[in-house]
Amino acid sequence: MRALGAPLLLVLVLLALAACDDARDRPDNWPYVHTALLEPACATSGCHSGPAAQAGVDLATADGAYTVLTGRVCGAPVLPGDPIGNFVWPGHPESSRLMYLLRGDETTIMPPDLPLPDGEIAVVERWILAGATCE
Repeated sequence: MRALGAPLLLVLVLLALAACDDARDRPDNWPYVHTALLEPACATSGCHSGPAAQAGVDLATADGAYTVLTGRVCGAPVLPGDPIGNFVWPGHPESSRLMYLLRGDETTIMPPDLPLPDGEIAVVERWILAGATCE
């Protein structure tokens, strides 16, 4: 009877995790977007980290990645005009280059080896739509 307990517990845990995997249940704040989505998929893979970061886009640290993507330093006042680099246009995911890269719309999909699942892309889109704040 005890041998059945561990597999049954594992199945129940996996079912519970699957039920919470709806993108709407995930946070859409910058710490989560960077730590759970972008850093492991883009920086840890070696493509966008350190001195050899491709296209000069280093996403290894939260502060550095935020500056590269939004064109502003976390905590700095929002100034009018386009963000430098225009990877993220706060409040406008449809105008944000990051969304085109993640979806592979009219460009190479990023990350190329293992694209983000649609649910994770939806979280990034919600973050941008909410103003792409750094807190």
